[in-house]
Amino acid sequence: MAGVKSWKFGDAGAPAFPDDFEIPRKAVLQVTDIKTNHNKYYAIEVHQGTLKSKPVFRVFTHYGRTDDLEKNPEAGQKECRYASTLGEAQAIYDGIYREKTSSAKGYKELSLASSKIGSQKARGTSAGEIDAKTVKRLAEQKVARGELPAATVKVSTLNPTVQQMVQYIYAEATNALTTAVNVKITANGIETPLGILTVGQIEKGESILQDIYKLFQQGSKNRSKMIDLSGEFYTTIPHRIGRTRAAIDEAVIDTMEDFQGKQETLQLMKDMLQVNGDGGSVLFESKADEQYDALKCTIDLVDHKHPTYTEIEQFVLKSRVKTAHIKIKNIYTLRRAGEHEVFTSHIDNQRLLFHGSRIKNWVGILSRGILMPKIVVSMGVNRTDAGWLGSGIYFGDASCTSAFYTSPGKSGTRFMALARVALGKMKPYHKITYGISEPPAGFHSCHGVRSKPGVDSQFSDDEYVIYDSRQQRLDYLVEFSM
Repeated sequence: MAGVKSWKFGDAGAPAFPDDFEIPRKAVLQVTDIKTNHNKYYAIEVHQGTLKSKPVFRVFTHYGRTDDLEKNPEAGQKECRYASTLGEAQAIYDGIYREKTSSAKGYKELSLASSKIGSQKARGTSAGEIDAKTVKRLAEQKVARGELPAATVKVSTLNPTVQQMVQYIYAEATNALTTAVNVKITANGIETPLGILTVGQIEKGESILQDIYKLFQQGSKNRSKMIDLSGEFYTTIPHRIGRTRAAIDEAVIDTMEDFQGKQETLQLMKDMLQVNGDGGSVLFESKADEQYDALKCTIDLVDHKHPTYTEIEQFVLKSRVKTAHIKIKNIYTLRRAGEHEVFTSHIDNQRLLFHGSRIKNWVGILSRGILMPKIVVSMGVNRTDAGWLGSGIYFGDASCTSAFYTSPGKSGTRFMALARVALGKMKPYHKITYGISEPPAGFHSCHGVRSKPGVDSQFSDDEYVIYDSRQQRLDYLVEFSM
């Protein structure tokens, strides 16, 4: 800030300041500007202390390139500006804040559950406006750490195969998240180089994606606007985007594939925070029992010799209508908390249908169920993945088709669910029909009819779509390889 002398932190010639001080104001700022290849942070704090019985004040700043923090948490420049009164210090703070958040600089303030930059005293404390969900979670962590008696060591009551499966899906979700975004999973949550993300910060990222999607809807060719919004997104959800021009260009969210990838990443982040337990450590400590409890889903292994195993195995294998090699490893029964109770059992034509998903998604699916298309629920616009029968939950009656939507994990196995689906009266479709948000009057579901000899249809597979999540419940989980 012009007119106010700044000193390098620790400079021997700087005015004396006590080691013990208060921080009445602080902020963590971030900017990612793809056009100029800027990916920078700026922490700013007001410090208030007492020296020789007199109050002293300073403004502390810490800034640098976000990418550098990954290798060195102490990277960047740290400076101090000294003031005679608290009001003077706050005026300096406000001046710096206005300058950095101006349209010329473009920094945005982040909401962090726990900051990793700034002064040592500020690190580990929250920054920005913390949403109610995160406040509740932080409070639960404090209770778990400090006010409850230490938990006694318990012998696991889980079936060993269920233990392995639970740890497997958590590990795959964690790996997918830390690969996609520059984060680490710690006992405190999702940790970026700048600090621990809040639910509110993730929701800000979702809002920016909504603006990007509107450009897709409008058929906009305005790449400059796409670049600006992409920078806003990375400013809100810090990424490692590289330094080269090619890496910067690649980071622009300018295709539906890019958009869907970012949307899935944010949903994965929210799922991971949701299951991270009252103590905030199930993802970090990999305790199978705690991870299992956090899912709030009863999972039981079906014995390979039990008639149910043979029944489901044959159901999976005989449902293949195309050549697909499926080798079943394990079958589990599922009962999600509350899902059976709200299931629309009064609707007839109930069928056991398949739902496949990539392995990174199963922590989320088991913990919160199959979601209606997110873009519809929270943004009120058309579905982003161009569902052929609109914005519903899709199921299939062929295991080979659902297997196509799965992905293998480190052990080589995949997962697909068998859900009880109340289809009721189905409206048949032979042509792709976008924009459906509910079944036509008098119907409970929609059916994309598979093309076959004598049946002219645009659908290569039978697709069954419901538009009310209560018309399905997860009954089985099939672990398999291809």
